[in-house]
Amino acid sequence: MFYQILNIIINGVSYGMVLFLIATGMSLTMGLMRVVNMSHGAIYMFSGYVAVKTYTTLNSSGVPCAWLIALLVGTLVGAGFGALLEIGFLRRLYKYPTYQVLLTIGMINILNNVAQWIWGGLPLSTPTPGFLSGGVWIGSTKVGYFRFFVIVVGLVLAVLLWLFQDKTRVGAQIRAGMDNREISSTLGINNRLIFTGVFVLGSAIAGFSALLGGSMTGLNTGSTSWNVLTYSIIVVIVGGAGSIQGALLGGLILGLANSFLTVYLPNFTSFSFYAILIIVLLIKPAGLLGRKMDVNKAIEADLEKTGSKGFGDVMPRAELTITHSRMSPLLVGYRGFPWFIVVLFLALCPLFFSNYNVSMMSKVLIYALFAASLDIVMGYGGMRSFGHAAFFGLGGYVMGLVASFWGIKSFWLLLIIVVVFSAVASAIISYFTLKFSGTYFLIITMAFGQLLSAIAEKWSGVTGGSDGLNVSINPELGFLNIKWGGTSRYYFVLIVTVICFILLKLIMRSSFGRSIVGVRENEGRMRALGYNTWLTKYVSCILAGVFAGVAGMLYMYIYRTINPTVLNLTTSAMPKIMLILGGVATLWGPAIGAAIIIFFQTYSGILFSERWMLLLGLLYVVCVLFLRGGISPYLMRLYNWAGHKLFPDGKGAAVPKRSNASANAGKEAK
Repeated sequence: MFYQILNIIINGVSYGMVLFLIATGMSLTMGLMRVVNMSHGAIYMFSGYVAVKTYTTLNSSGVPCAWLIALLVGTLVGAGFGALLEIGFLRRLYKYPTYQVLLTIGMINILNNVAQWIWGGLPLSTPTPGFLSGGVWIGSTKVGYFRFFVIVVGLVLAVLLWLFQDKTRVGAQIRAGMDNREISSTLGINNRLIFTGVFVLGSAIAGFSALLGGSMTGLNTGSTSWNVLTYSIIVVIVGGAGSIQGALLGGLILGLANSFLTVYLPNFTSFSFYAILIIVLLIKPAGLLGRKMDVNKAIEADLEKTGSKGFGDVMPRAELTITHSRMSPLLVGYRGFPWFIVVLFLALCPLFFSNYNVSMMSKVLIYALFAASLDIVMGYGGMRSFGHAAFFGLGGYVMGLVASFWGIKSFWLLLIIVVVFSAVASAIISYFTLKFSGTYFLIITMAFGQLLSAIAEKWSGVTGGSDGLNVSINPELGFLNIKWGGTSRYYFVLIVTVICFILLKLIMRSSFGRSIVGVRENEGRMRALGYNTWLTKYVSCILAGVFAGVAGMLYMYIYRTINPTVLNLTTSAMPKIMLILGGVATLWGPAIGAAIIIFFQTYSGILFSERWMLLLGLLYVVCVLFLRGGISPYLMRLYNWAGHKLFPDGKGAAVPKRSNASANAGKEAK
């Protein structure tokens, strides 16, 4: 028993050191720069591939010290990617946290696909150098020297980074930037140079750790990027952003927990990381050894510059977006005309489109509703949720499970169950997530989404596991005898989506909808006016969860299958980029973004089947860099221009007068 425990501890500590190594770079960038570099895992993966291929080439040629040379090459590749990413892209996005996330997600797709293009999709096994090929027997188990080597390297690097951060002048400048970026700039500290140096250092450590940790984390062009990213974020948040000691402690806690649970409670191993993350955040939001600093202070300073003092997202201000996307008073009498044209076009699609394109249009409608539901919290509310796919997936799973296990076929009863379940789940999750703001809100929503994805994958007896849940069911309306097919299901999705958009439009045009915008723009003023701002945000999160659940239900009706990937990070990223592309705080903007993304995804997948992820990543980058306000303001300007051409004197246009009550409510919302 003693030897078994000792083996578990050694394995856990060595794995914890790998987690520390891969998370250290992200800890520095999150602590100093408040940048959640989602491409951290992709840099790790790509550097690992380069290092392994370098070792294979040098070793086959008989070059001495091939492994050490490969280790250096991986480090340099990571540093190079870090410099390119920070100088070329992130430097102009420091005031836009949401865009940072989306751009680096695009980089994940790009690096994954480029690696697959160059080296193929087969996973690689990282080599063990000859001088570490042996091992020592502990009881009946042989523990390799390599694990001890990883532990030693991790400890040495931790000491060196601690000395650098706490005992050098550059480290003092870094800590000053962590505490107050504005004041450090006034003291003559070159924050731009320090930011670049820290980002390059973090990426270099990721490249360095790939050859060391690849045998424990795996190395492939598919899951490695996302897994390493998830591990890194969890380690950083548990230990505390910006703290080397915190990253070390977080890595050791998670490594030991994983090692012990793998032996004694293997079914809970997949949940352990997320459970520890959520518990630590609820008990100590700054992390176990997080430095005592105001995480949102730098963001608030940027908000002062942009004029927004709301919940913490410095995307284009909701009120500015609404203003630029507002219909000209000349055309208010024709407010419903664009909607009529769009609905008419959608209603006539089956007459002109093939069955395949009709199915694709169903997907567009579903994702339009999904993106519009996120617009409530992200566009109107300014809350950077990165786990919205959890509610989308829950809606599909609940509908499928209820129909499968209980035999319920009625659409109305299933709708009530999905709405109630989505509302309850959203209420529970939002109660915890709204304790946080800014980056921490993004992280904990992501954690809940990943936790639900892990549950769906491991609870295979109920959910079907990674194979997914397959339920063939048609909506039984009770008053129509419909012969269901692709076209009839499309019209069903269209009708439900249109009704949901009408409800969303009514909600967001109500006093409650204006209060959501008001809380985003100036929460302090709204609180002073007597609004319960926490309750406003809470209700908006519940509403968003309900409409996302309905979208998931429609997804299940159309595709008749759902799997855990529907709840994960990649799915959560989809509605975010749809919002960015279409335009936030408009509802119809995300719908346009959904149409563009789905069409692009579908046809690029057909025309460039092996490179479509690369193209999707490039689309993310282009949208973030050049379409931060979305295309909805441009479309509205075009519509207003056309209206002025048709009615140059204002004849034929009904221009309603704005009531005093409406004006006062608008002022309060601002």
